[in-house]
Amino acid sequence: MLKVIIADDEPKVALLIQNLVDWEGLGMALAGIARNGEEALELIRQHDPDVIITDIRMPVIGGIELISAAKEIKPSLEFVIISGYKHFDYAHSAIKFGVSDYLLKPINQDELASTLEKVKGRILGYATIQSEHERVRQIESDMKRSKRLELFSLLMDPGGRPLLTTENLNGNLSYSFPKGCCYRFVIFKIDGPAGEIYSEGLPVFTEKIREAFHKTVMPLCDDMEMEFIFSGANFVLGFPPENKHALRDALRDVFDDIRVQNNIFPSAVFTMVAGSIAEGPAGLMDSWLSAEWSVYERLLIGAGSFYENLPVRESARGAASIGRAASKGLEQAMDVMDPDAADRAAKEASASLSKLDGLTGKDVLHFAKTVYDAWLILCQRYDVTFPGAEKLRAEFVRELDLLSSASDVYAMLRRTIRESFSSILENIDEVSGRPVTRAKQYIKDRYSENISIGDIADQEGFNVSYFSTLFKKETGQTFSEYLTGVRMDEAKRLLKETNLSIAQICRSVGYSDVKHFTAVFRKSSGVKPSEYRKLYSWGR
Repeated sequence: MLKVIIADDEPKVALLIQNLVDWEGLGMALAGIARNGEEALELIRQHDPDVIITDIRMPVIGGIELISAAKEIKPSLEFVIISGYKHFDYAHSAIKFGVSDYLLKPINQDELASTLEKVKGRILGYATIQSEHERVRQIESDMKRSKRLELFSLLMDPGGRPLLTTENLNGNLSYSFPKGCCYRFVIFKIDGPAGEIYSEGLPVFTEKIREAFHKTVMPLCDDMEMEFIFSGANFVLGFPPENKHALRDALRDVFDDIRVQNNIFPSAVFTMVAGSIAEGPAGLMDSWLSAEWSVYERLLIGAGSFYENLPVRESARGAASIGRAASKGLEQAMDVMDPDAADRAAKEASASLSKLDGLTGKDVLHFAKTVYDAWLILCQRYDVTFPGAEKLRAEFVRELDLLSSASDVYAMLRRTIRESFSSILENIDEVSGRPVTRAKQYIKDRYSENISIGDIADQEGFNVSYFSTLFKKETGQTFSEYLTGVRMDEAKRLLKETNLSIAQICRSVGYSDVKHFTAVFRKSSGVKPSEYRKLYSWGR
């Protein structure tokens, strides 16, 4: 019996793999389950397995590191990699270790069984020459595609333009662009609810997009490649100059076909943009930039259509200053812990931005990110936090990428700030008692001295404005009102229980001027100190 170990940090996935396989029928036995690469290495040392089924992304030691370390322990170990589509590129790193068996989540029972049969055949020496050839071809194909995808990194690197030559693209990146061909960058953009888009249906839909382009667009091209980045399928097309018009028609056709056949994302909105046509490979970067620009512009001109050759414009004058004004408004709101003021600042800034002449989609996104970053910085500066704060920036940007209109962007910015502000206030309700309790004790211990809220705020590590708001929220009084109350209570006690003079009592409770003390006392109790003493000294 061949021994197998499963390594996956998701217990449900590991259990699914365990239950999907007829281990005895395959001539295999499950030797153990590991939650991470470190546990897997320990099981390998203990059980001397033949096959490892591992997730590519795990805590402590990931799949790639596990393969490397395990091969040193037992070079003949066979590996089957389990990967989500968004992590599939990591699986390419395993090629150098001789791993060629990949399974995409969600795991299909028949594919898993077939893969384990192939692995078993290799181990027992039953693999045919043909299957070995297929394995080699698959490895070579994976390596070739990995090289081709480097082009997308080049296009997004400002320093990559010098490397955009036919010789480099064909010789080093495995493309087949003939001299004199034209180039174009195309993006198929998906917008919609994050929970729907980033689901198990995304790999299936991505493959549908790829197949549609290969069927309709590829016949007009010399070469074509696709990479899915965030929520968009990005295409590089190389084609003969005489196919320009036919290619434009084909792009429109494929866009319509994908929209009509969509049954995976019912709430999604699709937009396709084509960048400028480049007469040579060096112009590919400009084509990418114009395509990216067009994706931004859908926020203003409307998502759900096919756009091409949209003119790239400068940022609207005044957009940056509106972002700064919004940040200032948020700071003022944070000073007094006023969520409504924060919402007004974001709302008014959004309204001002939307009225600017020459506003661009890129301006809208930059505004949202700038204001939200300013908000997070304010939270750090004021030492306030809320659940998930450390992850919120990434989630905000991810959700921002899926919005299809400027109004949606403004609404999400306001909603996110409002929700996080609400969480901050809830958190303050839970923990604020401790510093305020210490402040009360400080006042009771030192009411006779010349103390201020600034002294306590410094001691507690808070901004004065923030701590003033915190103190009033907890006690229902301002610091000055609370201090006066403590002093007046002590003055009343001394008037009732001692024979100290009014002047002595005045000094002992923190006042230097008897006239001022008398006025404050009268305002507090309705009578002068001397009258108060007479009222309570009767019969003493």
